[in-house]
Amino acid sequence: MSVFRLFMAEMAKLAAKKGVLISVIAALLVPVVYGGILLSPTWGPYDNLSNLPVAVVNKDKGALSNDEPINVGQDLVADLKKGQDLGWDFVSSAEAKKGLDSLKYYMVIEIPEDFSQRVTTVLEDNPQKLELRYIQNEGLNFMAAQVTRSATEKLREKLGDKITEKYASNMFASLGDVSEGFQKAADGSGKLNTGMTDLHDGTSLLLESLTNKAADISKLANGTIELQNGTGQMVNSLSAKQADISKLANGSQQLSAGTAEMLQSLQAKSGDISKLAAGSAAANEGTGLLLQGLKDKQSGIKDLADGAKQLGDNIPQLKQGTSGVLTGLKGVQSAIKSELAPGTQAVSAGVNTVVNESKQLGDGLQVLSADLQAFLKQHPELQKDPAFMKIYGTGQALAQKTADPAKGQQLAALQQGAATIAAAFTANAVPNPKSLADGVNQLVAGQTLVDNGVTTLSEKVPLLQQGTASVESGWNTMVGKVGELHAGTSQIAAGNQSVNTGWAALTTGVTQLNDGATQISAGNSSVEKGWRDLTAGATKINSGMLQVKDGNTSVEKGWGELTDGVTKLNDGAGQLNDGSSELSSGLKDGAEKTSAIKAATDKNLSMFSSPVELKSDTVNKYPLYRDSTAPYVLSLALFVGILIMSLFINFKKPEGISAISWFGAKFMNLGVLAIVQALLLSTVVLLFLQVKVQNSVGFIAFAVFVSIVFTGIVLFFASFGNIGRFIAFALVILQLSTTGANLPIAMLPENLRALSEFLPFTYSIAGFKALITLNNTSSAFANMSVLLVYLLAFSLFSIAVYMFTKTKSQPQKLDLAG
Repeated sequence: MSVFRLFMAEMAKLAAKKGVLISVIAALLVPVVYGGILLSPTWGPYDNLSNLPVAVVNKDKGALSNDEPINVGQDLVADLKKGQDLGWDFVSSAEAKKGLDSLKYYMVIEIPEDFSQRVTTVLEDNPQKLELRYIQNEGLNFMAAQVTRSATEKLREKLGDKITEKYASNMFASLGDVSEGFQKAADGSGKLNTGMTDLHDGTSLLLESLTNKAADISKLANGTIELQNGTGQMVNSLSAKQADISKLANGSQQLSAGTAEMLQSLQAKSGDISKLAAGSAAANEGTGLLLQGLKDKQSGIKDLADGAKQLGDNIPQLKQGTSGVLTGLKGVQSAIKSELAPGTQAVSAGVNTVVNESKQLGDGLQVLSADLQAFLKQHPELQKDPAFMKIYGTGQALAQKTADPAKGQQLAALQQGAATIAAAFTANAVPNPKSLADGVNQLVAGQTLVDNGVTTLSEKVPLLQQGTASVESGWNTMVGKVGELHAGTSQIAAGNQSVNTGWAALTTGVTQLNDGATQISAGNSSVEKGWRDLTAGATKINSGMLQVKDGNTSVEKGWGELTDGVTKLNDGAGQLNDGSSELSSGLKDGAEKTSAIKAATDKNLSMFSSPVELKSDTVNKYPLYRDSTAPYVLSLALFVGILIMSLFINFKKPEGISAISWFGAKFMNLGVLAIVQALLLSTVVLLFLQVKVQNSVGFIAFAVFVSIVFTGIVLFFASFGNIGRFIAFALVILQLSTTGANLPIAMLPENLRALSEFLPFTYSIAGFKALITLNNTSSAFANMSVLLVYLLAFSLFSIAVYMFTKTKSQPQKLDLAG
């Protein structure tokens, strides 16, 4: 079925069922009633503040200021009674506490006893600030708490103005006393100026006398300074060289002590040097003997390696012989009748060869084992060489194998048996087939053991060869290193002998050096004593001249200081004279100016107490408080109305209808009702409630568009039945405080600000606000573009749900509104 036919069928069903039709009409009126009720009030939240009960307790006892009584608390109460800012209730402390406990008062303001007394301390060194105490019952209402807190700020400003006004009044009142004081000070300063003139004349005469004698005093001081400088230079020269003379004496003594100590050390070490030369010569002789011993055994090590190599070379021949014997015996087993005689002859020959080679091999291994054992006794240090011990162990094991009597007996029995068999199968022999077969079987078993032994020997020989080669290489290396060691010990022996000869010559030279240093030390000690006596005499002369110089310098300095003091005294007297004249003139002018100041008027005092007034202007002002809540109320009414109307439409898609056709029909059904409710709500808001809207046409168009967007959102959730509708209702609850309805989004916590960007009410409320009070069409279009994204997204989600949802077939008729 096409989208239009499905839409018309649904509308026909609705029209046919009177109960459903009445319910749909009632649902259409829900947004109208809801919006009409919430937007009908024309009052504001601050219109009835005088009904908000606030208790005021005045405990102020008053005070005296300049002998005049003041009572700031009483004046404040009088001002509060004149105004209607809040519902002021002037009670006692007990009544205020009782009212606060019984939840009667939203706030209690208490004026303390010393309130006025603190005002009088404003001009003291430690003024005391006034304290106005208040207690808020914020739990009664948060908005009321904000209003009462704002009222306390206004009270604080009023009190500040009153205190400033009082201070200014006292200040103007005291200006008359200041004028009289200025006049008295001017009279006294005139007399002071006359005395200062006489003082300045006397100091001028004294300064002239001191200045005339200053040149003679300077000449006397300069002469004594020059004389003392000469004696000082002489003392300084002697004193400066005293340290050098002392260093020279001390140095010569240290030199003498050092040469003696060095001579003693050389003599003490001469025996050790001789022992060192003798020891190095003995060490050189030992390394020579070691090198010769190693070279003598090089040939034996080479013979050991060659023997191992020859043993390895003979192993293949031995292996070939044993293999031939075993092959022959097996041939005898397979052809005991046809080839018995030739085979026995071959077996006998092969056995003889094996026996002979085995004896030669055994003898060679015995010799090799004996040589290795003798070599190890001569050089027991080779027990720490893993490669040599591996060769030694292998040689011993092979020697034991070949020396085993049982093995010799087996080879002899094998040789004898082979000869007997060969003799038995000569041309004249008549063999016993049964005995012959048994003998051949024994031969095969014995030869197999021999062949396996040769195989084992062939596997061990490479290890023996590798070990002997390693020993030979290591021995050659050892010979080379010992040669290098011997060459080094030869050099050490020669060097130590040279050191011994040089040490003796050095000892003789240091003895002569020590004798000379002793003589120098004695001469320098005598020079140092004479120099100290000369320095002491020069110091006494310089001390006397220093006292003379200090006396004359002190006289000159005192004369100069006296002259400077009199000069400063004369200058000060002149300045005092000038200052007293200026002071007298200034005090007269001050008296004249302060006497011209008039008493302050009320306007002057008001200017001092509150010099700044705030002037403000408001743009896009709300005509009524309801206009601020209208965007939220309209968004909520449209969404809830569509959610209720979705209860009367069947969203279960029957089989045989495409998902897109079914979505189109349901969207048209619910969309028509959504448009109707938007038009009805806009009519009531504009005509009956007369809400002031800057752009009426834009307002109606935006309301219709928002209603259609909400249709797409509700259609998606309603496709899941009552569970989906419950989720849609939860979405409404989520948006109550996160979309700018109560608080601006910028004032929300960071996580709620981020969440508000994904909620549709955020953009519907912002769009309505732009059209109702801001007259900002571009902002409205921007929010419409975001809402269009919601419409397209939820429409696609709904189509996807219908595409993947299967329902049972309905064979007879389609119940679109069931």
